[in-house]
Amino acid sequence: MTSPKLSDIAAEAGVSAAAVSYVLTGRGNKVAPATREKVVRCAERLGYTPNSSARAMRSGRHGAATLVMSAEASRSLVTPELLCGIVSTLTREGMRMLVDYIPDATLTSEEAFPRILRERACDGMLLNYQTQIPPMLETLAERFKIPAVWINSKRKFHSVYPDDYGAGRDAARALLKAGHTRIAYADSAFNFSERAGITHFSKTERRAGCADAVAAAGLKCEMLLDDPDAPGPDAYMAMLRRVFARRRPAPPSAVVSYGGWSLDWLTLVRAETGAALEILAFGINAGALANRNVRGLVVPFAQVGERAAAMLASRIRDPETKIKSEPVPFEPFGM
Repeated sequence: MTSPKLSDIAAEAGVSAAAVSYVLTGRGNKVAPATREKVVRCAERLGYTPNSSARAMRSGRHGAATLVMSAEASRSLVTPELLCGIVSTLTREGMRMLVDYIPDATLTSEEAFPRILRERACDGMLLNYQTQIPPMLETLAERFKIPAVWINSKRKFHSVYPDDYGAGRDAARALLKAGHTRIAYADSAFNFSERAGITHFSKTERRAGCADAVAAAGLKCEMLLDDPDAPGPDAYMAMLRRVFARRRPAPPSAVVSYGGWSLDWLTLVRAETGAALEILAFGINAGALANRNVRGLVVPFAQVGERAAAMLASRIRDPETKIKSEPVPFEPFGM
């Protein structure tokens, strides 16, 4: 089966051949969003397959972006929501997504780094590193004017990231509005991450947002963090049991939890002690909160992916222009 012509897609979509050409050659910004969406859907339905080699020869572009990640899972976080956001936006821009694990030695080499786009037949990079970021990566990307956008990494320019400070603030404000005056913040691996040198900005930002909101109400936020001298789940659980068994000062009536293990252990201690404790948590998706039967805020990975891909498309069209980074608000769940 041969790939349909642009005129076939134009007839099917009821638009001009020029509009189809704009969308399918990575210039979708030149047409209305509704037209762009119609062209993409018709092209998919008709089985259109772009000749990337011919297009690259004509335009100097390959119509592809590479999602660059570390082979070490702890350094790059990818979720289905993030991938869907990236792919859907690149598709609307007439682009494909490639995935690559590039060694740090290549990413920090002045000789090898400039060849990345050509060797991988792509036009730009989405850099998905959250911790232990190669120190020369940003410098080389700027020096060689390679279109790149950072995902889930907080920078002044060319990054899209969840607004973790705003999420911590909003969670605390919700508890204050509900009448709580004894509010705590819980993170079972805060000090461990600091000591190991793998702290993602979400850990410090969520904590700061929560503490600042409580302080603005004239109150003090109690910190339920792991003990750097006694790491591990047993020590953390023992600390939580002591906090919620004490009489004076009265234990917290509400907790904002970073999520993950701290949320699981808070839930367990609440069940053990019968404490009247309200928990708000941050979830990687709605299911992470629904499965634990708690309310909170969901990390907006789909929107981060969409905006990062759109920002990269803009950088590919105009590599010289600096684009201010975008924080993306969390999504309330049950609040």
